[in-house]
Amino acid sequence: MSNIIDFFLNKLFYKNPKDLLFYMITIIVYILLIIFIIFLIKNNSQYVSLLFFIILIFSFLIIGFEFGIGIAGIWILLNIIGMIFIREFSVILVNITNIILTVVLTYFLSLFIIEIDTRNKNIELKNLDIQRKIIEKKEEYDKVKSQIEGNKTRIKNYTLLNEVAQKLATTLEKEEIYKIVFDYISPLLNNKKVNFDFLIWDEESGIYECLSEKYDTRHTNGTIILYKKDSFDEWVEVNKHTLFIKNLDDDYRFKILPKDKKIFKSIVCIPLLEKQKILGILKVYSEKVNFFDNDDARILNYLGDLCTIIVQNLLLYLKTKELAIKDGLTGLYMRRYFIEKLNEEIKRVKQLNTTFSFLMIDIDHFKECNDTYGHLFGDKVLKILGEFLKDNLRDVDIIGRYGGEEFAVILPNTNYNGATFVAERLRTNFEKLIIKVNENEGRKVTLSIGGVEYKNNFKLMEVIDCADKALYHSKETGRNKVTFWEDIK
Repeated sequence: MSNIIDFFLNKLFYKNPKDLLFYMITIIVYILLIIFIIFLIKNNSQYVSLLFFIILIFSFLIIGFEFGIGIAGIWILLNIIGMIFIREFSVILVNITNIILTVVLTYFLSLFIIEIDTRNKNIELKNLDIQRKIIEKKEEYDKVKSQIEGNKTRIKNYTLLNEVAQKLATTLEKEEIYKIVFDYISPLLNNKKVNFDFLIWDEESGIYECLSEKYDTRHTNGTIILYKKDSFDEWVEVNKHTLFIKNLDDDYRFKILPKDKKIFKSIVCIPLLEKQKILGILKVYSEKVNFFDNDDARILNYLGDLCTIIVQNLLLYLKTKELAIKDGLTGLYMRRYFIEKLNEEIKRVKQLNTTFSFLMIDIDHFKECNDTYGHLFGDKVLKILGEFLKDNLRDVDIIGRYGGEEFAVILPNTNYNGATFVAERLRTNFEKLIIKVNENEGRKVTLSIGGVEYKNNFKLMEVIDCADKALYHSKETGRNKVTFWEDIK
């Protein structure tokens, strides 16, 4: 029974949504009920009160609390008027009974409506609390989901970094190092398309070697460009920590930078440091603003740490390799490696049908220098001659210490006339030098030079032998002179 009542109340209770049709039907019902009441009154029917109480209940439950109170008030007022104008005892008794019943019924209906309202408010509050908890749980779920996705990305990136570390550990070739970084830098940034430069500092030349320009033919179309430092490299060199710019146009540090220098909008520039010493720079940039976020900067710094380690190993390897092929005193190629370079030059000129010249240089009276002034002075002469030859010859010329006080030079693409001119210039310029023995004494040292222009029928040892014979002729005929094999053969 209670279920039926609940169902009825849920369908008809005044708090349920109303529409225009409902109100029209309600008005019609009230009109019909009023007509019916008038009819009953005219016929002195005892059912008038019963019908009114039905209207009162209907008003409370269907129309609303305030409307029900209004109807009750009207009914009480009508009964009071009836008692005033109709002074019969039976009528007065009926009116008093109606008033009492109306008050009692209104009281209990009010309590019922208030209870229903209270219950509905509690249900609404519970629903609001449930909705709040659902929203909180959803936020927690989204947060956990975001953390899971972020952790998945981090795990993927750390896996990639591990692969990079393993691959970098297996090579000491610059081209291969660049290729590994090139292959992995985009996947590490969630497949974002970026540009980057991998710079390695060359102490000897005092400039950066840009692996991007040297090995990425897609970037340079096969041409090698001498890398020039920019303002961002200089900032990193001075501050020695990562430069992270999300929007270059808004960065106060580079406001005065000319527009043609702003080839990108966002950048992460990472110094490769060894005890505050710059070994190189990894510079990643994009033409789009806000292209890199904090996670990108963090992962690129991890990549920079790996690059620092591999550059340290690379420079150590190159230094070790250089010690194996270069003379420690003069910094020139030692005899064994120099002969390998000479053999390579012979093969090259045969393929290209060009020529080269070969010089043998000997320090005059070197034994006398050692005997008179000591071996430290002799070492000083050797070192000065090595530096002199590097300063007075081209970058393409190959210089070696052949043995003792003898030096050798390969002059690519240089014929007899050109080589004669170079040899005479070396001899006369070196003769002008005064090498200090001590603070109060200095000495001039002269050179004897022998040379030969390569001919197609020459073998490697023939080239050396011809130049050696020319050198011997210079020494035998007075020293401090230049002789070519072509002059004496």
